[in-house]
Amino acid sequence: GNLRVVDGVVFRAADPAEADPAAPLADLVARITESHVMKHVHALTAFRTRHSTSAEYTQAAEYCEGALRQAHCDVERQSFDVEGKPSFNIVASRAGQGPTPGLVVIGAHLDSVNHENPGGDAPGADDNASGAATVVAIAEALAETAFEHEIRFVLFGGEEQGLFGSRHFVTLLDAEERARFSGALNLDMVASKNTTNPTVLLEGHEVSRSLVEDLLGLAATYTKLEVQVSFNPFASDHVPFIR
Repeated sequence: GNLRVVDGVVFRAADPAEADPAAPLADLVARITESHVMKHVHALTAFRTRHSTSAEYTQAAEYCEGALRQAHCDVERQSFDVEGKPSFNIVASRAGQGPTPGLVVIGAHLDSVNHENPGGDAPGADDNASGAATVVAIAEALAETAFEHEIRFVLFGGEEQGLFGSRHFVTLLDAEERARFSGALNLDMVASKNTTNPTVLLEGHEVSRSLVEDLLGLAATYTKLEVQVSFNPFASDHVPFIR
């Protein structure tokens, strides 16, 4: 009943009735504050650019790797080429403690680009230091918490040139990992304000409907933001996972 259509995309606003009055994750959510995320945003935007094949991208990656190791993650790089030049993903893993752990990915692209001047400055605060900083902040908030499932915090490279990093990540998943894959949450432009009121857009596909619906309920519980849902996935690192 809360449906509307904008440019052919169906949106559904969150219903307050979907909120969980028990709010069992409140303590964890409270650990991720504005100042916590902004600390990482400021660090990442201090680099002139985070173009996927630049020296500054590597320096920004080293900053994130240090923070992720401090959050008790095992950290490695996945190397690939972007338009003939080397780049890489950062993959920070926390093992699951359950008897048959699934695999959950929480990711964001670390790279930035200046579309008007490819060699120019690209601090990329919104797109996508905001998302990468949030992934690091989530890992830090969960550092002392044990989970049933394996979590991989992934910072993708090459997103701006054509989803190179996320496509590479998905390609490397073997049969065992695909069999226990439980879902991916991609954070792109967390700080973007596309509407008059602050709004969260949960974008997925029919294959991920149950995850989107779960997130809708969580958003109703833990935020006061308007929440919208779209099942028309477009041009970000969740698309290779959906495919």
